[in-house]
Amino acid sequence: MWVPQKLDPKLSVYRAITDCLALDIEQGRLTEGEKLPPMRDLADELSVTVGTVLRAYDLAEQRGLLVKQTGRGSFVRAHRDHEQSKQDALDETGAVDLSRNTPPFINLEAQLRRSLIEIGKDSNLDGMLEYGQSQGLLRHREVLCEWLGGRGFKANPERLIITGGAQQALTAALGALTSPGDTVLVEELSYPGIKNYARFFGINLVPVALDEGGLLPQSVEQACLRNSVKALYCMPFAHNPTTATMSEARIAEIAKMADQYGFFVIEDDVNPRSPKSDFKPIAAYNPERTVYISSLSKTISPGLRVGTLMPPQGLLSQFLAASQTTSWMAPPLMAEVACHWIKDGTASELEVQRNAITANLLKQAEDCLGNISYRYNDATSHLWIPLNDTWKAEEFAETLGLRGVRVSPSSIFAVDPVSAPSGVRINLTNIDNALLKQSLTAVVGLLNSMPQATKFQM
Repeated sequence: MWVPQKLDPKLSVYRAITDCLALDIEQGRLTEGEKLPPMRDLADELSVTVGTVLRAYDLAEQRGLLVKQTGRGSFVRAHRDHEQSKQDALDETGAVDLSRNTPPFINLEAQLRRSLIEIGKDSNLDGMLEYGQSQGLLRHREVLCEWLGGRGFKANPERLIITGGAQQALTAALGALTSPGDTVLVEELSYPGIKNYARFFGINLVPVALDEGGLLPQSVEQACLRNSVKALYCMPFAHNPTTATMSEARIAEIAKMADQYGFFVIEDDVNPRSPKSDFKPIAAYNPERTVYISSLSKTISPGLRVGTLMPPQGLLSQFLAASQTTSWMAPPLMAEVACHWIKDGTASELEVQRNAITANLLKQAEDCLGNISYRYNDATSHLWIPLNDTWKAEEFAETLGLRGVRVSPSSIFAVDPVSAPSGVRINLTNIDNALLKQSLTAVVGLLNSMPQATKFQM
């Protein structure tokens, strides 16, 4: 009978059991299809309650480590081998793709199957496949507001709009607030899609400066003195791509400026919080001048496509109209799954798992990058490497691509490529450890070399 060895005393017992199971599978002490001991037998062996083992097996099922078969027991689940893991990390050219800003992978297939059965038995599914409320069901909005409360923001279900991800929320926000010719301030390095939005809506983007502490309030003020500003779009927490988080003092200063200069803040807050974070968003300081956007993509699952949009109270009707224009409503069945996971603790468990994976990835990066200067945030798995005058960002990314590793150059984030800081973003992914180490070693090797002359035509 399998019995876990050396339970980690720093973890709750059920989580320690699951971690031992994962380690024994990884190291070959348990093989695919092997039957695990009945819960009562394992509980007796470990002198714990059956409930503790049940929670461990449930967590293992969520992680894709085991499969439960009614009447037969629990079995080690088939898992991807190293070669498949390597294959999944490669793009169509065979390069290791570290350019996509995606959350660490967690296999949610078993959890989804079980949750759909539970939802089918216990939830009110009336109207789930009909045209429903554009704002989203009230019971869904109430649950999502509780979840947002854990992010330092007291959300109001009466003015929350459920969207099909943060992208729809941003589309609706710009559609509701701006007209062609309006000026929108953006960080000098920003979400790449904002440049497409500028083209679609006919708005003018004006970059404002960043430093290691994020958006610089004095740069925002200077831009407001030179322009008639309608809105500021920014990412104050775990900024993409630079990983910066703004201080409380800067947050409060931006919130005050919104009143002083009459602009609205469109706050993009989609990244997970690290366990140590006490960050409060701009919306907590000035809710009547802030449009707050969040999403479950980075914390729970990208495929749910459940986002949240919280406009100021006085603008709710025009934001709801804009949301209806982009998509009549977010799929209520996806919102039902998301709320089910929030209520039953799955969402919190997934945050814990992703935090653990992220911490491990950051440790691997620290080991590989050595004395290379880079920035990171405990909450996210992407890194920012500033470049000096030796390398241009596009040239560095192109050369690294020829060596089999793809990263994102600063040019794709830059509103004004001429004046923006130069660097590359690297997104760490939980692929085969040896492959990740090989890729990061290639980054270090290139950073420590000089650009080579290239061929040209006369």
